[in-house]
Amino acid sequence: MAHIQKRGPSRYKVRYRGPDGKERSKTFPRKGDADRFAVTVEADRVRGAWVAPERGRRAVSEYAELWLSTLTCKPNTRAGYESILNRWILPAFGSRPVSKVSWSVIERFKADMAEAQKSPQTIKNALNVLRPILGAAVRDGALLKNPVDDVKSSGVRLSSRARFESAETIVALAETMDDASGLHVLFAAFTGLRAGECAALRVSDLDLLRSRVTVRESVSEVHGRIVFTTTKNHSARSVAIPRFLCERLATHLELRGVARDPKGMVFTSPDGSVLRHSNFYRRVFKPAVKAFGLDGFRFHDLRHTCAAMLIQQGAHPRAIMERLGHSSIKVTLDTYGHLFPALDEALTEGLEEQFQNAISNDARPVRGLSELPLSA
Repeated sequence: MAHIQKRGPSRYKVRYRGPDGKERSKTFPRKGDADRFAVTVEADRVRGAWVAPERGRRAVSEYAELWLSTLTCKPNTRAGYESILNRWILPAFGSRPVSKVSWSVIERFKADMAEAQKSPQTIKNALNVLRPILGAAVRDGALLKNPVDDVKSSGVRLSSRARFESAETIVALAETMDDASGLHVLFAAFTGLRAGECAALRVSDLDLLRSRVTVRESVSEVHGRIVFTTTKNHSARSVAIPRFLCERLATHLELRGVARDPKGMVFTSPDGSVLRHSNFYRRVFKPAVKAFGLDGFRFHDLRHTCAAMLIQQGAHPRAIMERLGHSSIKVTLDTYGHLFPALDEALTEGLEEQFQNAISNDARPVRGLSELPLSA
């Protein structure tokens, strides 16, 4: 039970013990306010909605640090989170007590970012970092519920991010580059591998006689340092590659003198070191696509182009999922579902065909009737 003590002419102290057994107190200038607080404390205890006030006073930055310390992810993923944290979350919420981060405060943050012409994806990324930080505060007893859960993320349309081109366009683009860079572009477009997966390939990953490549690793840059990690979904996969790529890869590796070196890198920087995608993109790919008239076309769009070509061929979504290394078929359908316009039509045509076959069968059984035996 909460107890109220008069400590002076305009001073009333409420003393109470929380569910954790710790005694606390709060002072009010009016007895009515003290009475209401005492009733609220008891009601919160009964409903299981009590929150330790001293924890609610902890800054968002404290829980951000706690969240980062519990992360188990790839170095480049952590670097991405840290970038969002330092650029958006800490300037807006860092010194604010977590108990003061409400739905309205987060909505104001969203509105300010939109007013500053930040993209819906940028706003969504910021909320996706704020959510687990406040989630840590909930688990620590500083918040009753996560206010980000009530905030609707900004809609992000795939069409504004993904782009794909025809095979003819990609081949023509590759021909404007030097042989090694052009092969890199063709390989990405006709295998669907991610940039980091291409850069991490070694000669031992290639089986040119069987036209396959095994994707085991990915490479990325973290604070300027090259880091090799597992693939995005943490599993290896085997991908079939077209014969034309096998022939060009064989020539490429022979010219570089690494065809018989299992540890040799398939794609490298001009000096033979591990390929830094940021350098390749800035120095080679971006100028090439701009000169070709495809300004705005990203290297990752080569992966989208591969998916589009597979869909055009009538490939099953699961086959596309396995080739691209998606974690589930849902990811594939969520990303490329709009490129399957004929899928429903094909299913409907199949149902129509089955119906027509059924009604064209003269020997259809009639339910409830059977053949009567003939008597002599």
